Amino acid sequence: MTEPAIRGITRHYVTIGRRQLHYRRAGSGPPLIALHRLPRSSQDLVPFIQAAMDRFTVIAPDLAGYGNSFPFESAPESLDPFCDDLAALLAALGLPRVLLYGEQAGAALALSFTAGNKNKVAALATWDLDLPGALDLPPSAITPLPPFEPKWDGSHLAWLWAMLREQSAFHPWHTPTLNNRVDDHMPNPEELQRRAVQFLTAGRHGRGYDLGYNAARTFNAGQTLNELKSPSLITARQRRDGLDPWRGVDSMSNSAIRSIALEHTRATEESLTFLGKHRFSADVPPAPAVTPIPGVLWHDFVNVDGGQLHFHCNSDAGTVPLLVQHDAASSIGTVEPITRSFLGHRSVYAFDMPGSGDSDRILTSENVEVEAYASVLNQALEALVLEAVDFYGMWGGGFVGLSLALANPSRVRRLVMSNVFQHSGDEQSDIIANYTPDVSPQWHGGHLLQCWHQMRDQGIYYPWFKQTREGVIWREPFLDTAMVHERMCSLLKAGNMYRTAYRSHFIYPTYEKLAQTPVPTLLATSTWDPNNPHTLAAADSAPNCEFQYLDEDFAKWGESFLPFLERP
Repeated sequence: MTEPAIRGITRHYVTIGRRQLHYRRAGSGPPLIALHRLPRSSQDLVPFIQAAMDRFTVIAPDLAGYGNSFPFESAPESLDPFCDDLAALLAALGLPRVLLYGEQAGAALALSFTAGNKNKVAALATWDLDLPGALDLPPSAITPLPPFEPKWDGSHLAWLWAMLREQSAFHPWHTPTLNNRVDDHMPNPEELQRRAVQFLTAGRHGRGYDLGYNAARTFNAGQTLNELKSPSLITARQRRDGLDPWRGVDSMSNSAIRSIALEHTRATEESLTFLGKHRFSADVPPAPAVTPIPGVLWHDFVNVDGGQLHFHCNSDAGTVPLLVQHDAASSIGTVEPITRSFLGHRSVYAFDMPGSGDSDRILTSENVEVEAYASVLNQALEALVLEAVDFYGMWGGGFVGLSLALANPSRVRRLVMSNVFQHSGDEQSDIIANYTPDVSPQWHGGHLLQCWHQMRDQGIYYPWFKQTREGVIWREPFLDTAMVHERMCSLLKAGNMYRTAYRSHFIYPTYEKLAQTPVPTLLATSTWDPNNPHTLAAADSAPNCEFQYLDEDFAKWGESFLPFLERP
């Protein structure tokens, strides 16, 4: 679920070779690097960041392949590639020396990095170093992680929710015994949802979530704890079965202090107190600008009123930028096949709208009109000094471009709108009432299957909620499981803000606005779109607009309307 901007915490990217690492940053004072557990992301560390930001400059990166950080080109066989990433991050941020904190697999990485880079770590604190193999556990404790692969029926989502609940009841989650019972509350549905979304950002929408785990399992805690030269506080989780959490560790470096804690909150407080005793004077440079990556859609954030917008772009071609805009309940990932098709031909940008993808939820959830989205986007273009753009919007995303052109005619050079629509009367009331049901998290996880079937049924009924003979879409169905999964992941990120975005599109007076367009405008559609009656009616109502059909292949839509954009 997208969240409102958190005061004092900003998000950034840094380029490492041909990959990017995403990180959160907050506070002032000596630099403190915080490393998350798996398969989560730096979002999981927001409470820690807030607790530490009044004493430290906290930088919390997403590990490679998790959160918003690019994965490695091949599966890591150890923690060494992660250590190399961490060293490259410190170099890119101009941080010769740091304090370090890590949880679970992040703790293993923090220890491994500290052992190999003693001059770069002033002090270290970790929580819950309890990985199979990390403390010389017997082979029977090492259970292979099951693969995660989307299924056509959405059953993979039922497994995910059950696994997240089980993690909160047993440790390790795959061994549900009394001795492994976790003495804690079951997280509320909203927290479980946040963890589910973090899981689904790992690898390719959850596929590959286990790669970091597998790398961490090669970590030898016993050997590393003897090699530590930096002051270290190593906190283990107290076990209910009475077993010593430090079993298998016969000795430790004189620089390290062992601690045992039952509660994560107490461990956090002890870690910050310990790290505070090893503060040092340091000038932390501001976050550096992103280094573009040739031939790649690289990512960044831009500041707007109330938060940040997330976008990806490529400017290799050096042309008038083309902005590719997604629809409601979508994200830049949904339109990426189109955006990617312009690499080498056009400079291209794609923004996550407020409340979608990885942009902050900076708009209210009530009474929002398309013009509000256009206004935020205009702020972003001004901040990036993009004085004029060509604009392509898919479905309701085209309304944002039209509103932007009407409010700022000099900002938009040419406009392409595909698959447009206008609803009125009973049809409008019906679609507003039924198209966007509540997707609030439920304790049993049933909302995940609801979201799955919403997205899948859009390919076989129109509108999707009218599952009658009259609603059948009579064409070869496009029900690619990977596509449905990607769209479902975007919907989960947006949460109920998707209702706000859709409503703004459903009430948009398309025909009236098109008649006023101040820029050359192309209306386009595919022959299979069930919205075609609306698009054709829009073309009839706006004789100043051109009309054309797009290629049947979604990935080739950009090629279809490129001649219009390239026309002298």
